[in-house]
Amino acid sequence: MMKINNKNNQKIKFIKPYILLSSILIINIFSTSFLMAKSHHKIKHQNSSDLYKSAHDKLLHNNYTESIQKLLRLNNLHPFEPYPQQIYLDLIYAYYKLHDFQSANNFIQRFLSSYPNHKNLDYVLYMQGLINMNLDKNNSYFAHKYWHKSWFKHNPSYANIAFHSFSKIIQNHPNSQYYIDAYKRLIILKNRIANYELAIIKFYDQRNSYISVILRSERMLRYFPNTPATYEALYYMKRAYQKVSLLDQSNIVNKIISENK
Repeated sequence: MMKINNKNNQKIKFIKPYILLSSILIINIFSTSFLMAKSHHKIKHQNSSDLYKSAHDKLLHNNYTESIQKLLRLNNLHPFEPYPQQIYLDLIYAYYKLHDFQSANNFIQRFLSSYPNHKNLDYVLYMQGLINMNLDKNNSYFAHKYWHKSWFKHNPSYANIAFHSFSKIIQNHPNSQYYIDAYKRLIILKNRIANYELAIIKFYDQRNSYISVILRSERMLRYFPNTPATYEALYYMKRAYQKVSLLDQSNIVNKIISENK
């Protein structure tokens, strides 16, 4: 019995070093992995900081193309906090300065979808207004050059977007640094869209579509009062009422014309 116990003790003593060695190896592996992961995270974070600083420096020095390249790379490598918001803001500005308005608009939509309550929302709305005003002007140029259409006769879809963007600043951000300029641009856009509506009224009038003239004129009075184009539309509205034998309404419009001369 004693011999059996001695053998068991020897066997146990023989196995223990391997158990200890295995445990040490496992601990070393986990420790090394943890330290490597921690080091990699630190390097990765450091690289993202350096990359953003480099991209922003390019932006400040008007090197917009290189700034965009670095910002897009940073956005792909580090799609999480703390950079995405500022990356979007910088990309919007850089694309705007390069006159790549469609790309700028794409990032504006991403920003508005992801950060609808951001502290710089007024800036993004202002840039959206500026960009769409420029897109409207570009469309006007091509419409005039290739189709010989006056600037106010082409579809004001971009002008409408700009109008709504600036309107949101006026309504929701009264203390914004962009408030005054947004208000001035709203007046320009209001007249631009009203001129387009007047062109449509003239088109309907030439084709004797008097009901359409009346409906379009009512729309102008509702959305674009106090514009020269709307005042001119009243004459077409008065005439249209006469043509469809609605003389009472025609007299009312005539009174409005007289009071606003």
